[in-house]
Amino acid sequence: MPSSDPAVMHVLRLTPYYYLAGRELTHRELQYEPIGGMQVQIMQTTEQLSELGIRQTVVFPQRPGMPRTVQLDARTSFELLSPPVAPIPTRSKGYVGLLVSWGLALVAWCVRQRLRGQHRQYSVIHMHCSELPWTFLFAVLARWLLRRPLALTVHCSALVTFHPETLAGRLLIGPARFFERVAIRRAEAVVVLTQRVRDAYVGLGLTDAERVHVVPDGVRLADFRPDRAAPAGTAEAESEPIVLYCGRFAPEKGWADYVDAAGLLVAEGTDARFVMCGDGNELARCRVQLRRLGIEDRVELLGHLDRPDIARTMRRAAVVVIPSRHEEMGGTVLEALTAGRPVVVTDVGGLPTVVGHGAAGLIVPPCDPPALAAAIRQCLASPELAERLGQAGMQRAAGYDLESVTRRLLDVYAAVAGAAAQAQQATPAAGVRAG
Repeated sequence: MPSSDPAVMHVLRLTPYYYLAGRELTHRELQYEPIGGMQVQIMQTTEQLSELGIRQTVVFPQRPGMPRTVQLDARTSFELLSPPVAPIPTRSKGYVGLLVSWGLALVAWCVRQRLRGQHRQYSVIHMHCSELPWTFLFAVLARWLLRRPLALTVHCSALVTFHPETLAGRLLIGPARFFERVAIRRAEAVVVLTQRVRDAYVGLGLTDAERVHVVPDGVRLADFRPDRAAPAGTAEAESEPIVLYCGRFAPEKGWADYVDAAGLLVAEGTDARFVMCGDGNELARCRVQLRRLGIEDRVELLGHLDRPDIARTMRRAAVVVIPSRHEEMGGTVLEALTAGRPVVVTDVGGLPTVVGHGAAGLIVPPCDPPALAAAIRQCLASPELAERLGQAGMQRAAGYDLESVTRRLLDVYAAVAGAAAQAQQATPAAGVRAG
């Protein structure tokens, strides 16, 4: 019987988006699954729940050179599935066929759990979903096979947030929206990052208001807060101000717009260094674009950075740019706000809400390098503006403390597991309640 008592609760976390901290990652391995904000958020949430005493089993794809099982601590273990995929990178989401192969391996894993009776140990299934159809589909299959209540986190909604940037995205948007509707209707709880998505789901009649919960991304405040001796909007001492892009190299992240904006600023003689950290399957395209614009000597590509290195780089920046073409929230925004950096964000998804509709950052239209360059120029030219935005950003970031946000997610688990336990006691032979 699933339990809502945190002391005995067991969460089964299913996600194709995860990475193990502390491993040295090569560019080839990062092509397998480029690491971005979603991976970081899922990893940090898992670690925080473990610190809060929650037992977890996390099931995600096995990458080359990784073991089949890993123990994080006494409470949290990892099951790594090995999907057969061809090493052909897509432009955005890792290797071709990775999600489908992982999902089929997951179905087989769920069948084994059911046949062995091991499915009864889980209090709730939690699937992390992106804008692609497969995670929604396999979430429904896992719920049916394991007969456990299902919670979904929709990190990027195909119905509300996603705008296709590639041919594959345009082909998959229809199935993604279909399976998203199906999964939301069947899930016992749906977790979204912003109120705008919650309102959309309820408005579309996909779920009852009581079953959809707003739990935003979180940030480890202590990791990113600036030196207390430095003003919030002032970067650590640099010979030239740093304009920072931090994210995956994928079309939807708008890295190309950042590079075009950098080209405009360099051409007009702006005294700044442009720094890009992150990896992904379009990194080679970025290098080509830098050479075409003749600014490869002015833009520094740092590659993938570990979390402490990202924090140090963030604190050195004069301005942090998040040029996403679609984004529901964005962990980079929270990190930059925590570090007291002025930010330039695009007017997409929940980004304006996160920065307080201009209170903690400048907002520009997406896919508009001249507007992006103008906002960067404004931040660099006005220390008073940078200071004001930085102070406001730190105040806003305090509301996204990772532990507080994770406790809200724990409340969702407890409610779902508690309702399932009550239903099982009332009608022990019915549906999900029978196990």
